[in-house]
Amino acid sequence: MTIKKQLLNLITNELNEFKKLNFGHNIVPNSVPIVWFGNTEKYIKSELKIITVSLNPSDIEFKINKSSHPTTNLRFPDYNGSIASLYSAYNNYFLKNPYNSWFKASFGAVLASFDSSHYDNAHNTALHTDIGSSYATSPTWTGLTNSDKNVLEYIGAKSWHTLVEILEPDVILFSASNNFENKISFPQVGSWTSINVNSKSPLLKGTFKISQNKSSIVLFQVQGRKPFLQTTKEEKLKFKDHLI
Repeated sequence: MTIKKQLLNLITNELNEFKKLNFGHNIVPNSVPIVWFGNTEKYIKSELKIITVSLNPSDIEFKINKSSHPTTNLRFPDYNGSIASLYSAYNNYFLKNPYNSWFKASFGAVLASFDSSHYDNAHNTALHTDIGSSYATSPTWTGLTNSDKNVLEYIGAKSWHTLVEILEPDVILFSASNNFENKISFPQVGSWTSINVNSKSPLLKGTFKISQNKSSIVLFQVQGRKPFLQTTKEEKLKFKDHLI
């Protein structure tokens, strides 16, 4: 089965689960699951395959501001209700009207270290994913009740791990709350290595077996208000050196 077909099947399954919840558990009304952000077809052709990871999408993905009415037209205008159009909407996300202030501040310098970008301006094309849930919520993850988190993560974590198995990334750049690195359920090869990056929190490096023939290196750091926010741009631009 082609990678595209596997991704279309994953979207189908995720959308079916999404509809069952009927916008309960603080899911943003009029939203859709965001299984990934970015161009999978360019990602697959990249020399170094990188995905970035956080917890779940912001409600701002569907709003101009916090008080506006949510809509898919803002950042996913290609979506017309079909699975194929949602696939295109994900792939075209960074070409349309992306949430630039979050993506560039969170991952721009880190990805630049690998000559990679979510945008169409680097040698390698990266994708963004969410390990907690692909569903935007209001409040965001930290403001949800444990009950809501459990429901969403039961679906989201399974979907994320399936996505990673399909994408087979070389590098996973993950920044979230403390101990969230333990949410990766792939078999770990060895243990975490702590790297000093002159920040409040160290950078953790680990290797995980994604499949029989594929291992991925994970770089994890506890985030500030945004992923990797505690680390200076100078240090972020050295992240690739830590793969050696």
